[in-house]
Amino acid sequence: MKNTITCMELNQWINEERDFVILDVLPPEYHGSRHIPRAINACVYEMTFIDQLRELVRDAHTCIVVYDSSAKSMASACAARKLAAAGFQQVLELVGGMDEWEGSGYPVDVLGPDMDEEAVITDGLHQVDRSMSRLEWIGRNIWKRHHGTISIKDGELRFEKGVLTGGSVTMDMGTIKDIDLEDDTLNKLLIRHLSSDDFFDVEQHPTAKFEILECAAIPGATSGTPNCVITGTLTIKDISRQILIHASVVAGENGGVLAHSCFDIDRTQWNINYGSGKIFENLGMHLVNDIISLELFLTAP
Repeated sequence: MKNTITCMELNQWINEERDFVILDVLPPEYHGSRHIPRAINACVYEMTFIDQLRELVRDAHTCIVVYDSSAKSMASACAARKLAAAGFQQVLELVGGMDEWEGSGYPVDVLGPDMDEEAVITDGLHQVDRSMSRLEWIGRNIWKRHHGTISIKDGELRFEKGVLTGGSVTMDMGTIKDIDLEDDTLNKLLIRHLSSDDFFDVEQHPTAKFEILECAAIPGATSGTPNCVITGTLTIKDISRQILIHASVVAGENGGVLAHSCFDIDRTQWNINYGSGKIFENLGMHLVNDIISLELFLTAP
């Protein structure tokens, strides 16, 4: 049984005013930007996709033509599978999606700005928004783990010709929090432990800092994966070590910056030795994994 339809065939069906439904399965902002005439919208990425569609199309025997952005995307194929599994009897996938439809010169309803227009980061210094940025941490041992946050004290990112060329981020170590221990007494005890000279010695070293030395683009990086490799210097307890991290750095609103990175460090390289099997023996329940996982979220208008 045929399960695809070409742009030429779909245009003919529209001109013949056949009884069928055209379904745009992209998010509503893309549908609002431009879509095929007569198309209705239900986003296939929504958990309620089938529920939404059943409200729009009551008869499971109705012929539905689904489309997404291009031949590269799997959204329309995913939608077709979901619809078939939900009992819809006649589902056709538009070959080539919106790109081929528009590229073939067929009519398009344009209602809003072009969502495909790539956002650009403004050159110059971008100051990090402390209220919208944070560092998250995870520490572990054999039996359990703890996780929490550290606030950003200040930071800046420098761009030239849209490329990250430098900058730094300073963490306020006095703001370290644990968010998994619900018992208030145990939570405060852990924070006191982490703030002591067993770990970060916050009284003597109130800040930690990451300074960017260089940044290289990752060829072929897709959305949702790291797009650059950053070499920088991480300073904790006045000890500086060069590290390499993978990060996603993209344009935010009005030429701003959004950046995200997940990486691990070996804490013993910064003289954070409590419970380390490298340093001590017979630790028992006091053994602590040497690896700390860090996740950095930055917003810089």
